Amino acid sequence: MKKQVWLAVSVLVVLSLTVAACGQQITAEEIVAKMQETVENTEDGHAVVKVDANVQGIEMSVTGEIWEKSPNLFRARVLDTSDPKFEGMVMVSDGQQGWFYEPGRNLVTVGEVEEMETPLPQEMLSEMQGAIQAILDVSDVELAGEEEVASRAAYKLILTPKEGAEQTLPGGGTATLWVDKDQWFILRATYAGSAFGQGTMEVQSFELNPGLSDNLFTFQIPDGAKVVEAKSQAPIPVTLDEAKAQAGFPLLLPEYVPGGATLIEVYKNGESIILRYDHSTEVAFAIAQGPELAGPPPMGASQEITIRGQVATVISDEAAGNTFLYWSENGMTVTIAGHISLEEALKVAESLQ
Repeated sequence: MKKQVWLAVSVLVVLSLTVAACGQQITAEEIVAKMQETVENTEDGHAVVKVDANVQGIEMSVTGEIWEKSPNLFRARVLDTSDPKFEGMVMVSDGQQGWFYEPGRNLVTVGEVEEMETPLPQEMLSEMQGAIQAILDVSDVELAGEEEVASRAAYKLILTPKEGAEQTLPGGGTATLWVDKDQWFILRATYAGSAFGQGTMEVQSFELNPGLSDNLFTFQIPDGAKVVEAKSQAPIPVTLDEAKAQAGFPLLLPEYVPGGATLIEVYKNGESIILRYDHSTEVAFAIAQGPELAGPPPMGASQEITIRGQVATVISDEAAGNTFLYWSENGMTVTIAGHISLEEALKVAESLQ
């Protein structure tokens, strides 16, 4: 979920950093200096942000509330979303410990920040510096006037692909930004690219230096919620014989795999067993079996089909050759996913014994 929700946000935020003070185009070094100045002068912040995206035909809308406090305290929750499985999700970090709560599954994952892979503000700044220069290299920035956004005066800037640049913005598109005239805070950003898709990010409200309490950056585990340790979710390599012995259920093995594909790795991940098959760039997929779905499904349009006498769900990207297929059988959830065509994935599924 984190990856899906923040992908759209990250693209728009990175683009928004290529703007200038007082309507002037400035260098990447000056932009980074302004970013650093903002970080140094802002101890904490709170914002409500809405993101609407249509990426390669996949539509998504998310409204999130975010709190941050220097140097590394973070809290975010999903207020509203077009995808019910993300509703109410919460991510919290006190700088050392992290919590990730999924209300739909009543599940809390806990662990050290490194185990939770929670991005720290310092790491995000470092990663963005290179992106800023890359965006500037391929973009022209034009001041298109002043407008009001969220009852605040803002500069309107338009980013377009620079003529003659070897690379362009994703999809060869354009971005429009509305920058707060007083605090250099991005109030709104839109992006449109013919191949990539389009998206809008709008800050509905924000506070800089409101004096947030450290108590906000801890998480009270709800009564009855299942708690799992992040480190326990790390896959453990096992042999095929060990997997059969430790599964606790009859492990299904395929009698058919695409030509030349071989079993290269076997893992135990929690209560699930994962079999990885690989051959070349043409075929690379995994078969996962366990009491729960092995990881969240990817974004995309899904359809229901019948396989092995069961109703299955499939999300397929024919252009990229990727398939995510899953169903329940004998109390277990079986998933076939990876760089494999739907036709081949169905053959593998029907051959499981």
